[in-house]
Amino acid sequence: MRRALVLLALASYFTASASLACAESAGNLYLLNCWGCHGAHGAGIKGTAPPLVGLSDFLKVPGGRAYLIEVPGVSLSSLNDAQIASVMNWVLDQMSTDRNFAPYTANEVHRLRATRLPELSKTRHALLDQLVTMKVRTSAE
Repeated sequence: MRRALVLLALASYFTASASLACAESAGNLYLLNCWGCHGAHGAGIKGTAPPLVGLSDFLKVPGGRAYLIEVPGVSLSSLNDAQIASVMNWVLDQMSTDRNFAPYTANEVHRLRATRLPELSKTRHALLDQLVTMKVRTSAE
């Protein structure tokens, strides 16, 4: 009987651990924290939440990598730095055609989150203008 209780306790522990790990996957974190505004496929909501499709284009211009973390929805998120890095890497991998990027790290996210964008819209438009100048076709407009 005692052995059965120990086995039951261990089974419960490992089941709970597996469930927690599953809940913490980047895809689930996106679903729980980003999906409401950006949608299942990253299409966004015009005038409210920009599309995430083609987000990797921002990595091609100076300041673009920092911008993706400094936007308020990311920098002020309740997710920790490692979770944000995980979600951003997942989004870049899942919603961009160019998957050749250096993954974000928790340390990089921590450093970039400390900066607040004073003029979000102006920064975004300046980055998009750089992409146009570089003749990079973007769906992030």
